Amino acid sequence: MIKQNSWKYLRLFAIALCLEVPFATALSVQAQSKPVTQQAQARPQASKVSVTFSPPGAGKPDNSAGGASRSSNQCAQDTANGGPSTTALTPANYQALTVAERPTFFVYVPETSARKIFFSLESENKDSHYQTIVPITGKAGIVSVSLPADAKGLETGKNYKWSFVIMCGNALRPDSPMVEGTIMRSPLNPALTSQLEKATPIERAALYGKDGIWYDTLATVAELRRSQPNDSSLEATWTQLLTSVGLDAIAAKPLL
Repeated sequence: MIKQNSWKYLRLFAIALCLEVPFATALSVQAQSKPVTQQAQARPQASKVSVTFSPPGAGKPDNSAGGASRSSNQCAQDTANGGPSTTALTPANYQALTVAERPTFFVYVPETSARKIFFSLESENKDSHYQTIVPITGKAGIVSVSLPADAKGLETGKNYKWSFVIMCGNALRPDSPMVEGTIMRSPLNPALTSQLEKATPIERAALYGKDGIWYDTLATVAELRRSQPNDSSLEATWTQLLTSVGLDAIAAKPLL
């Protein structure tokens, strides 16, 4: 699954040169609900709610961790640290779904000298859908990026491919660490919509997970963790969720 074709990097480089967007920190997008932080303050979290991910019925075999292909581990100028490589936070062996029109994407980035990541999203026909450059601190941790309100939303039933490329030396290079993954927007059934409207944030995460909607499960728990960093039950929920899909190597890494 490793792809290092020169044409791909040249294409990404051309897109990056044309990209005229301000650097933006990651935003969280939640589908069909109020902001997590607002609801978290309105209703106490139920620590007994279990958030588990039930993979959707149609599995897509993939031998790569996290269900994404990846290239080199780190920038050439960085010292090897022996830790996890750049990793997409997606489940292995199953297609990752969302019900959000503008979902959030997560990637683990090891300690690096790079200070920028290039994010690209394209349709199944390889038409460019959205691109942005995300600033990073260089510290090891989990980075997220969301489609902003002014970006075209995902179409229901359509497949998309995304990629994160670490910009070593502030440039896209043939040996730049890269991960790729796929996402499909699934229709939200009326019964689940009704349940989500009445649920607390942690209950919403559980509902998404039970229905096999990975991206929204992950984004909901991530936002809860960011809003309540000292909640040990949320930390345990996050760790269990990542471990359940083969991402135990990065389950304890910080959310940046």
